[in-house]
Amino acid sequence: MKKKLVLLSSCVAASCLFADATVYELGQVEVTSSVDISQNKTTQVLSSQDIKESESKTVVDALQNIPGVFIDQTGPKNQMDVRIRGFKKSRVPVYIDGIPIYVPYNRETDLSRFTTYDISEITVSKGYVSPMYGANTIGGAINLVTKKPTKEFEGELGAGIFSGNGHEEYLTLGTNQGKFYGLLSVSNYQRDYFKLSSDYTAAAFEDGGKRENSDSKDQKLNIKIGYTPNDTDEYSFNYIMQRGEKGQPYFADIKPSFVGNNMYTRNWRWPKWDKTSYYFITKTAFSDTLSLKTRWYRDEFYNKMEDYTNVVTNILKSTSEYDDYSLGGNIQLDYKITDNQLLKFAITQKKDFHKSIDSTQPGLDTKTEGTTSSFGLEYSLQATSKLTWVVGATYDKNKVDKAQYVSGGAVLEYDKYNSDAFNPETALYYKLSDATTLFASVAKKSNMPSLADRYSTKFSTYVPNPDLKAERSINYELGVEQNFDDTHLAKIAFFFSQADDYIASVDVGGGMKQSQNIGEEEHKGFELSLDSFWTDSFSTNFSYTYIDAKVKNDPLYPYVPNIPEHSVIGSLKYSPFASLDILPQFRYESERYVDSAASNSEYKTKQFFLADLKIIYRAMKNLELAAGVKNIFDKNYFYSYGYPEEGRNYYANFRYTF
Repeated sequence: MKKKLVLLSSCVAASCLFADATVYELGQVEVTSSVDISQNKTTQVLSSQDIKESESKTVVDALQNIPGVFIDQTGPKNQMDVRIRGFKKSRVPVYIDGIPIYVPYNRETDLSRFTTYDISEITVSKGYVSPMYGANTIGGAINLVTKKPTKEFEGELGAGIFSGNGHEEYLTLGTNQGKFYGLLSVSNYQRDYFKLSSDYTAAAFEDGGKRENSDSKDQKLNIKIGYTPNDTDEYSFNYIMQRGEKGQPYFADIKPSFVGNNMYTRNWRWPKWDKTSYYFITKTAFSDTLSLKTRWYRDEFYNKMEDYTNVVTNILKSTSEYDDYSLGGNIQLDYKITDNQLLKFAITQKKDFHKSIDSTQPGLDTKTEGTTSSFGLEYSLQATSKLTWVVGATYDKNKVDKAQYVSGGAVLEYDKYNSDAFNPETALYYKLSDATTLFASVAKKSNMPSLADRYSTKFSTYVPNPDLKAERSINYELGVEQNFDDTHLAKIAFFFSQADDYIASVDVGGGMKQSQNIGEEEHKGFELSLDSFWTDSFSTNFSYTYIDAKVKNDPLYPYVPNIPEHSVIGSLKYSPFASLDILPQFRYESERYVDSAASNSEYKTKQFFLADLKIIYRAMKNLELAAGVKNIFDKNYFYSYGYPEEGRNYYANFRYTF
């Protein structure tokens, strides 16, 4: 739903010359169309236009432009994820076209490895999350919807350069022949390093300037083949191959309490960060009232980490590999009872396979396997022309099938346990007038323990706990959306979450810890946004988020890390000519507590204000040139302590559509 007015103004300024391939409807899970009574009016959508104008080359770059979504960086793993309204990354599943793509073992993923060249929209669900997603949506859900061609022949070609010896190249070709369509997308995005702010003070193994070991490369191939025999049915096969590699920047600060904790001696790099997804999606209408939608997939993840002796000799000490894959499917049946009643039923199952390969123990690979099942039901009723009621529920079950470990030169088996949860939820939407909509929801949600939660020893510092239960939360949301004369769209949403049985770390003696269901968290706050279309050539966007997140049962450390209490996002678009767009934007975040493995003491980041500027020039029909600068004021800031972010940086690129 985000920035409809801005998208309208974008089309006016650009004369809609750069119409992208349409949204791939088979890839959607949440219904966002206003003509569907099951529409989730609180789901927020980033269009391909939003992504392009914000110069968001990766998914994590794009997501930080949504209120209530914050970057959650794991510096010691060079990994970027997000939190939604305080819920951490492993509690917010990520999907591509409705296919879960998070890592099977720990239910996380590095969103900075996912580029946006083939993405038509990104949807983010927060409070009420459709039961059709399946299990583990305690903190929301993120769905990356790919592109679908609409013309007999169409394409997009682009390339660019950016700071750090970085360059990008991408090509998308598509055809739609009526009953058949196809899409081919290839991209490459890589850099040798990024440069630190001039305000950074040299420390540890980082001397400033070029950030050591900050190189990365991400390549992607996306193939889509579809068959549409009639106006209601569609069948599509999709293949996505990602090949990535990345370095591990060194710990780049020295705080007295951190010295001696080995935070800055991780001499790692990942020569392999590879994902491959195969999936088949179908939609079949048996009648005007009954339809079936299915998803079947195999999602593979191969990860290789190299550990070197030190930064001087660069001698390989050991390697660690994850060789994982998931098999799964989803069957969804929609029954239109009457014109104002809709019933949906879904069965979802996902089987995860994890294989750990450690070079220090050759021939002793271990396997961990688990199965998660979900049965979902959703009923939508348009009671009056003004009032819509949606109620749904899932019953989720998680079963451990295999859990191996090595002891005494032999592969043994851990105890295996199951967990389950029932998750009812409901939402009300009331149209007070043509310009005003009220919404409210209550959702009881859960998150099953991952295989890593149960069995990971975290480099021999944790005692496994196979008998973990599901985490639970009750999420409340209340808000209003107001349209002012079709030129200003305002929205405010208040949220409150009470989470119990949170999986948290507990000291168990002997320098060891264990994951246990002892955590109680409370997240509360509000999100405010205002999108304004002032004239045909001038538009603005503004959002503010306040969040107070606390751990209720830990008086020593009552904070939830990696969440700023206050955050502001703003952007402006000015088009003095039809061929020129000027796009300044800014971001402010207050201080946040950081979560560091090196110390249990409290530590906060500093507040920061970032400003960017992008200029787009349409030199000729279908040719777009862009240049810009990010972090104009060269601020020295960080999300993860000891891992500073990029200073001032520049880029230039072109985009040609046909």
